Amino acid sequence: MNFAKTKLVVAIAGAALSSVAFGHGYMQSPEARSFHCKLGNNTGCGPVQYEPQSVEGADGAPRFPIGGPADGTIAGAGVPTWSQLNAQSPTRWFKSDFASGYQDFTWRFTANHVTRDWRYFITKADWNPAAQLTRDQFELAPFCEVDGGMVQPPFEVTHNCLVPEREGYHVVLAVWDVGDTAASFYNVLDLNFDGTNPFAPTPVEPEVDPFTEVGLISGAIPMEAGDAISTRVFVDGAEDSSLSVSFQATEYTSGAAASLALARAINDAGLGYYSGARDGDLFIPAAGQNRIYTDTNIGNIETTVTFAPEPEFVYEATLAADSVVEINEMGMTDVYFTISVNANSRVTATLFNEFGDTVIGDDYTLGGTQELKLHVHEPEAGELTLIVVAESLDTNATEQLTAVVRVEDNRVNPDMGGMDGHSGHDGMDIGGSCDTDPMASMNPAFDITATYTGGELVSFNGLVYQAKWWTRGAAPDATDAFELVSDAVLPYSDATTYQGGDRATYQGGLYEAKWWTRGTNPQQGPFTRIGDAPTC
Repeated sequence: MNFAKTKLVVAIAGAALSSVAFGHGYMQSPEARSFHCKLGNNTGCGPVQYEPQSVEGADGAPRFPIGGPADGTIAGAGVPTWSQLNAQSPTRWFKSDFASGYQDFTWRFTANHVTRDWRYFITKADWNPAAQLTRDQFELAPFCEVDGGMVQPPFEVTHNCLVPEREGYHVVLAVWDVGDTAASFYNVLDLNFDGTNPFAPTPVEPEVDPFTEVGLISGAIPMEAGDAISTRVFVDGAEDSSLSVSFQATEYTSGAAASLALARAINDAGLGYYSGARDGDLFIPAAGQNRIYTDTNIGNIETTVTFAPEPEFVYEATLAADSVVEINEMGMTDVYFTISVNANSRVTATLFNEFGDTVIGDDYTLGGTQELKLHVHEPEAGELTLIVVAESLDTNATEQLTAVVRVEDNRVNPDMGGMDGHSGHDGMDIGGSCDTDPMASMNPAFDITATYTGGELVSFNGLVYQAKWWTRGAAPDATDAFELVSDAVLPYSDATTYQGGDRATYQGGLYEAKWWTRGTNPQQGPFTRIGDAPTC
């Protein structure tokens, strides 16, 4: 015999499970309402047209007809996913011709579970086809009941039952009570009793089929590299691991392709079972669902998917910074740097001088790659050290990065310092203009209705400010979105954020911030008094 390979896939109930097996079924003859949806005889059915085997609901305690699906939801097993099946009218559903007397009812299982029993209920002779299916619509004593013996049935089971006398349109409710779960499958059959029996078998000499269907590869689960799909083979109720066949994905593989690969591997293994579309004694694997057959004493075959462990996350951060910056004619400079992180992060960037003193620092929250800058008001020629600490917001990972920045002073007349001759706090001139800046008139006036995106210079109350980022509707002296460019010393404010090196006057003294601070007055906070407040 020629056999082709096929692959088997099983749906999983949740990401925490490493493997899972299937088990469902439906009424094949007469066709259930859900099966007619798959066949196209019923329309507007919702998702059940793809899964007629999945109309499963709770048993209830006690079980139906006392417990189980609520009235009006019986056809959909009480599950919202199958709620379209609950519609009821004389003309809503396709009807199979049927007759009273001894009739065959055939179940088809896509996976056979341990079974408690099967029970069949029929609507009352005077039921109302225009009203929802409720318990009052049915005879609550089953007209047929078959013991399942708490064993797995074959994949196809037929029951011969004595059907009560009925005329016209009636509904039969077939209930399969699974023995190893607290659930049952509810199938309603829409039947037209016209006095004939379209299902009466024609006597034929039975053929002996050497092959038995024992399992299914669903083709429903996509796989990533390292995931594996395998068969579990049971002989006389016990698993025989020596008969297992597997396929392991080396890259992303769709569920249909995985099923095809496993079916081919099964047929190549020559272990006494085969997979694919059957053509006599040939089995042709397909992309998608593949049935499994055997001509040996194998009783049942299940399929499982084992998922490879997720790779461990490694936090990474990189820094690229200016290696050389120049002091501009206003006595300031900007140090630009780029941070790249592979997770949402809190980033602290600080510039230190050669003596280990903080020059300026700032905090950011970012993910991915972002260009940032630190603005230095009164830099001195020499080297600055940029230290960046990146902390992942999702894990406890931290990375510290360092870059050295050389500051060059190439001004023609650097002794002028800044905009009005301020030269630091070396005892020569520690002040600066505390009222107005002659450069203010050369810049546009601040407009409270305008939107500033970062970098714009504006004049406000006689001083020059520069937007640091997007801002609108807040005055420059009332928001951190602007920084003071003028070499001016303003009175200390609890609402102002001070970076290392920023100055403020307070109760007659001139103070300089040692590092970032806000809301703590200079006499108590991280400030150094460097002289008396300038007089204007």
